[in-house]
Amino acid sequence: MTILKRIMVVISVALMLSACGGLRYGDNAPPWAAHVAYDGRYLDIVDLREWPDAETGTKLMLRAESKAMSTVRISFRVLWYQDDGQPITTVLGKWQERTIEPGQTVEIVQSAPGPEAVDYRFEITEK
Repeated sequence: MTILKRIMVVISVALMLSACGGLRYGDNAPPWAAHVAYDGRYLDIVDLREWPDAETGTKLMLRAESKAMSTVRISFRVLWYQDDGQPITTVLGKWQERTIEPGQTVEIVQSAPGPEAVDYRFEITEK
């Protein structure tokens, strides 16, 4: 294998690993890991619950606690998906903001856009 090919392989592997860096799957992953995208450092995701709702199909509640020494601003959204994996376009998928004080625990409650929403992805970013 030429040096150029070896360099390309190393770069490819590094890119794949960096893309998966924020994912937490496997035996040691918390139960919410499959539904929450968050790779920040100031929040501890405490819990993610879902329950049936007569009007919307599903309701979610994500609880997070700030471990920051100062106020943290986050943006979050929930992306909903149909049974076939297709995303559901809705205003509920727009980014929302929240300010969290040091040590504060917040609860973010979201509702599905309708009964056709069978899966979801919670996305959180720090500002």
